[in-house]
Amino acid sequence: MLKTDVLIIGAGFLGCSLARELSKYKLDIRVLEKGYDLGEGATKANSGVIYPGIHARAGSFKAKANIQGNKMFDDIPKELDIPFKRIGSLYVSFHKDSFELFNKKYRNGYLNKAPGIRVIEKDEILEMEPNINKKAIKAIYNPSTGIISPFGMILAFAENANENKVEFDFDTEVISVEKYSNDYYLVNTSKEIYLAKYIVNVAGSFARELEGQVRNEDLVVKPKRGEYFITDKWTGSLINHVVFQAQDNDEGGTLLTPTISGNLLIGPTSKDINSYRKKETTKEGYDHLMRVAKKVLPSFDENTIIGSFAGIRIIIVNLPKEEKDFVVRVSSPRFISAVGIKNPGMTASPYLALEMKKLLIKEGLKLEERSDFNTYRKKQEPFFNLDKNIRDKKIKDNKDYGKVICRCEKITKADIIDALNRPLAPKTLDGFKMRLRIGMGTCQGSFCTGKMVDIMSEVLNIKPEKVLKNLEGSQIVKGRLK
Repeated sequence: MLKTDVLIIGAGFLGCSLARELSKYKLDIRVLEKGYDLGEGATKANSGVIYPGIHARAGSFKAKANIQGNKMFDDIPKELDIPFKRIGSLYVSFHKDSFELFNKKYRNGYLNKAPGIRVIEKDEILEMEPNINKKAIKAIYNPSTGIISPFGMILAFAENANENKVEFDFDTEVISVEKYSNDYYLVNTSKEIYLAKYIVNVAGSFARELEGQVRNEDLVVKPKRGEYFITDKWTGSLINHVVFQAQDNDEGGTLLTPTISGNLLIGPTSKDINSYRKKETTKEGYDHLMRVAKKVLPSFDENTIIGSFAGIRIIIVNLPKEEKDFVVRVSSPRFISAVGIKNPGMTASPYLALEMKKLLIKEGLKLEERSDFNTYRKKQEPFFNLDKNIRDKKIKDNKDYGKVICRCEKITKADIIDALNRPLAPKTLDGFKMRLRIGMGTCQGSFCTGKMVDIMSEVLNIKPEKVLKNLEGSQIVKGRLK
């Protein structure tokens, strides 16, 4: 039985943001995650956009969290060494029928005090985006919009928290939570039993279900699937800003954005589904994304698409649309929950961490600052990103730097072994994808996957049949011929 001051359930954006924030204090903190790695839930399917604040309803908690969270990205990328760019965004209207929605978005942004927001006309749109559809009429320009790697962000928060003494327990699913005494909750998991003075429930898709163990359920949530596709690296230059569009019919919040790595990302769709596990991509989703891509960029070439994927987000369904909001609350004494956190959840997560900290303090958590807290974290820099003189020395000392495993992203065997020596080392193929982008290039892993299985088998001392893509049952090698 393990005792802890604060038990955080869920290692997504919110869990890792809060873990880093609380690691500033003299506390025993543990993060439980049922997956084998960070961000195995909604985090994995994210546009990587730091939202400007025009989409959330004016005056809502979500809007405040969006605006305040966006401001925090002036400092966070510098502290945690996360590549980040404020490239700005355009919310474009292509037809007069969309003016009502356009004006609503502008009103939201104006009332939310989104920095630098202004309306621009056709000539300026085409000057800023030469490849965009010439039918564009006007756009809302938002200079505060940014792009970041979702994987890089969550890894940075978690590594920094771990370096500041926060423990992470993976492959650990919470089974039940119950009051143990006036001071502790007893948490049964698939591996251990924990006694926790305070619990923060940021379990994403399962947050409402977990909250139901300590209070009467008043929210009904259901999953929506969002599909994306991503194009080859050179295509990111087709647009210069994040492009939102005033949608026709069922186009929802589908956007086009350059990624921090140079790709073009298009998505998401929005489809009601009946299971959190339905993460497959569909022809319907593909057709939807192609329609929006061609609407915004008539010259878009589907032959540049190198991959597609889908993720799940949670929607509160028993409230009218105008009453839906982020829900961050005290579920029971010393038990905090975050429910219904979707876009702009990544943008808002650093601010929401501060709000959850305030609730913990109200519930009696005493905070004493640590003198040895390390604000900064240095990311792993792959071999080919280094200066030539440094590369020459490294390859002289270690020949593994000369063995290229992932040709698309130029990742060497030594890079892979270095990743295994960092905090929160990867245990699956997707774990290496998160840290080094292995398998995310043009060939989508067709060249490097077999080599990765061999290296992981060798370095982790496991059989090839035990190497997983991500979750249990995702083995790459199913068996042997003899």
